[in-house]
Amino acid sequence: MAGWFGGGGGDNNGSDNSTGDKSFSTGEDFSGGGGAAELQQMSMMLQQQMLIQQVINDLSDRSYEKCITSRPSDTLNGTQVACISSTVNKWLDTNEFINGRLGKKAQQQQQQGGQQY
Repeated sequence: MAGWFGGGGGDNNGSDNSTGDKSFSTGEDFSGGGGAAELQQMSMMLQQQMLIQQVINDLSDRSYEKCITSRPSDTLNGTQVACISSTVNKWLDTNEFINGRLGKKAQQQQQQGGQQY
């Protein structure tokens, strides 16, 4: 029997039982020529997910430090809820503004690059 990651594992008594393979599979075939590109795309997606998670964690930490000034309890009072909501909304507005500016700048650069050719 094959191991979880395709290596030998368990007691197979010298027989090659490929029908009982329990190796991990993502459902995608990386054996073709485009496998490296797909793997790179998956890696980039994971990096983006990690970045988003870091931003969410940072936002949570900042909101907590700013808004929870008294001893933490089981529930948030109205002032704390309003503070956290305000902090998150400010971050979202700023993020939207910056993404819009970066998008416009990238579009301008792309147009300028197209005119040079």
